[in-house]
Amino acid sequence: FGGDNAQLFRTGRDGLLDDATQQQQQQQQQQQPQDDDDNRSDAFEQVAKFAVESTGQAALRRLLRAYSTHDPQVGYCQGMNFIAALFLMVMDDEETAFWMFVSVMTEDVYNLRELFLRDMAGTQEVLYVAERLIQQFLPRLFEHFQQQNVQMSMILTPWLMTIYTRNFPFDLVLRVWDSFLVEGWKVVYRTMLALLEHAQPALLQLEFEEIVMYLREFTSGIDGPNIMLASLKISLRRKHILKYVAEWKGLSERGETRTVDTGVFNRLNTRGSEVVSSMGFGSFVDT
Repeated sequence: FGGDNAQLFRTGRDGLLDDATQQQQQQQQQQQPQDDDDNRSDAFEQVAKFAVESTGQAALRRLLRAYSTHDPQVGYCQGMNFIAALFLMVMDDEETAFWMFVSVMTEDVYNLRELFLRDMAGTQEVLYVAERLIQQFLPRLFEHFQQQNVQMSMILTPWLMTIYTRNFPFDLVLRVWDSFLVEGWKVVYRTMLALLEHAQPALLQLEFEEIVMYLREFTSGIDGPNIMLASLKISLRRKHILKYVAEWKGLSERGETRTVDTGVFNRLNTRGSEVVSSMGFGSFVDT
């Protein structure tokens, strides 16, 4: 997240942040929402300015409102706020953070906006690729999950939709994103495999409910540097990812794909709809 990287992503300015600031000031006296989804994740709790209502959360609302104007087809979806907050924390100013966010949402190498469209087609593809990679690189764990009826989406949706910004320690989040901005999705999948490989000895001894509870708790205690070092030892190649992407597209064309449970991510944010409403955004599940 150096200054040079930020400069590369600044593609212009069109007053969207100014408009968002004016809208927020008009609503400030009427709306003061608080929610775990709008507050910081475990990673964000380490950053002082985002623990202060009047600074971090206000900037986050302005950025997300600006993006919803910039890209009305996506608007706002739960999960985007964790990524936006990361940029606000590491960039020098809101405008730079906004254009960084626009870039990772729209540039082909990242294309995060596909994860947040109404049909969640991008999320379905990412989860399919992730599941096939687990089957390839961690076959014992994959088989155990199958036997215990553990749906991959239960575990991986919050990890992958937010690129680990929702649940994980800050030392892992920053390392993942530094690499993600250079290498793209390969880093995300490689980190996923390293995390599951780290947890595999314990997971193989657990049954369904214990697996869910274990994975809910273990993320906060992860050693970021060690996980990243472990991820580099995994022989994942870009050709593996492209193979499974092509496989997914073929299944999609034949109408043979499974539909992702779009309620998985919503259930992780029990009061998310209140935050969406109070921030002036329409929920992505509205019709």
